[in-house]
Amino acid sequence: MLLEGKNTEYINTQERNKLLWSLRSDFAWAGKKIPESVEIDGKEYRLRDLVRKLGEAELIDPDEAADIRVLIPKLRARAKADEELLETEELTKAEAETLYEEATGLLRAAMELKDRLEGKGGEGNADELKRMLNTQKLVDEKRWQELIKSLK
Repeated sequence: MLLEGKNTEYINTQERNKLLWSLRSDFAWAGKKIPESVEIDGKEYRLRDLVRKLGEAELIDPDEAADIRVLIPKLRARAKADEELLETEELTKAEAETLYEEATGLLRAAMELKDRLEGKGGEGNADELKRMLNTQKLVDEKRWQELIKSLK
């Protein structure tokens, strides 16, 4: 399927639901690594370099900003496609984890790019991130309890 290798143990429904629940969390991307690069529509984007470059730039070239505004929905669509594969395909644990990590990394890249275009500090803005994460912890805990109830 996605990865050829020795680990052919497939994920079970509970493991799949746990990954999907985590991925669908509002802040699934928090603390995740931005992929070094991603290929979308036959074009390679060096995401880490792009995010770093935007963070260092005092002014963003208008053409580059327009390109990034086009890229952000593509990153989100790719993450959504990964989520759909995670939800519907028969996957090994390694394949599922790879899809999950890619999806969360792409979501983080999209958020960082959006924040940098808007002049925000992205995930580097620690106080705002802590506030958002504390709020999300409560929401996630309720979702987790609902998931546990639904699995019983």
